[in-house]
Amino acid sequence: MEWHRDHRLAKTLSGKNGVVSKYLTFAGLESGWAQMARALRLQFEGARYHLCARGNRRERIFADERDCARFVQLLRQSLDRFEVELHAFVLLPNHFHFIARTCRANLSRWMHWLTVAYSVYFNRRHRQSGHLFQGRYKAFLVEEGNYLLGLSRYVHLNPVRGRLLGRGSPKERRARLRAYHWSSYRAYAGLGKEHDFVSQELVLGEFAGGISHGGKLRYRRFVEEGLLREIENPFEAVQWQSVLGSESFAQRVKDKLHSHSHHGREVTAVRRAGRQSDPQKLVARVAAHYGVAASELLRQRVHGWEARNVAMWLVRRRGDLTLREIGSLFGGIDYAAVSQRIRRVEARMDRQKHLSKTCQILNV
Repeated sequence: MEWHRDHRLAKTLSGKNGVVSKYLTFAGLESGWAQMARALRLQFEGARYHLCARGNRRERIFADERDCARFVQLLRQSLDRFEVELHAFVLLPNHFHFIARTCRANLSRWMHWLTVAYSVYFNRRHRQSGHLFQGRYKAFLVEEGNYLLGLSRYVHLNPVRGRLLGRGSPKERRARLRAYHWSSYRAYAGLGKEHDFVSQELVLGEFAGGISHGGKLRYRRFVEEGLLREIENPFEAVQWQSVLGSESFAQRVKDKLHSHSHHGREVTAVRRAGRQSDPQKLVARVAAHYGVAASELLRQRVHGWEARNVAMWLVRRRGDLTLREIGSLFGGIDYAAVSQRIRRVEARMDRQKHLSKTCQILNV
């Protein structure tokens, strides 16, 4: 396994430090105050999530295999302690991914315990201080079936995706993927020892044969097909920045959260869903702010143009269009380019107060 010092991935928008937001759980009847930068967490019994946490300033959170081993040890402890079912995981030098189900309404408590326990270990071992993780971890609710299956493929392909890790021919990438130990993929694909803390039944149940050797072989072919052709980004289907699934699943989540609102407050992402805006009006708003024509923002391709990139960001944040649909709206650019520009806006918002203020004004 290779640990690349130059490994870089896009920075996750974490917002301003020290902003206090209330988090809501239900079914477990828990509520409280936590240090959070953005929307309220969607927490309830039996919720299934995709989770991702990255290193502060994009730096490493795993310096070597000893760090990985300690993290997995703490992960195992946390699953028992907080009654969490883990479906998949992958550890990379500066971030990790989980697919997990919380049996209780305790996502924030679980992730807080795990990241703090590991941060204490890492800082002591490497004689460091300060925050190890970059702000707030990402969490999406995930629907079972094809959405969960596609997400598992995306997670498992992470060790051979991206500009640096994705180098080489499909055959070379397949060899590296199959040899990568800090992931649940080898066990899923029938290539390595089973992880007794990973539950494979739900994902492999989508294939004939289930958890048998035949089911694992079919899953291996499904995942490794992603090395031969471009596959759809599962996050194109994310709604309200919080839910990965169909319209009916998203509506069920919304109804459930509304029925458990706390003191009249709704989860921010769900409240936002009720006020989605016309993309054309959003573009016009940005155009007016920057003093340009809306048609220019939609059609004129100028590299690094702030107004155009902010317009894409606002349409993504306030509308219900997929990345591909946004690309079509802005003159037919590729969805990956749209995603990259939105991430750049979010990263710059952390560093540039004027841009952060501009986006706050526009996102009213």
